[in-house]
Amino acid sequence: MADENRRPGDWQRKDLRRDANDLVGEPNPKKWYDQTFWIIFFLVVIWPFGIVLVWRSNWHIIAKVAASVFVALAVYFALAMSQAVLQIQGA
Repeated sequence: MADENRRPGDWQRKDLRRDANDLVGEPNPKKWYDQTFWIIFFLVVIWPFGIVLVWRSNWHIIAKVAASVFVALAVYFALAMSQAVLQIQGA
């Protein structure tokens, strides 16, 4: 039979419940916007948001500048290629 010392509301007591983090495992101590995977993901998918995340991160200054230069060059070449395609189609 059930323990006679337990009452109907005992499951609500925090000291008797297992912590949900113990069930899931060790969570990542960094916030999602500080994780390198998400920073690189947003650099590729939504580059303005990615640049902001890069500069808010704890990356080394050289990595921040390199990422910014890479994105700037990628945007420049994308615009230059679109202009070239428009000129070719217009001719």
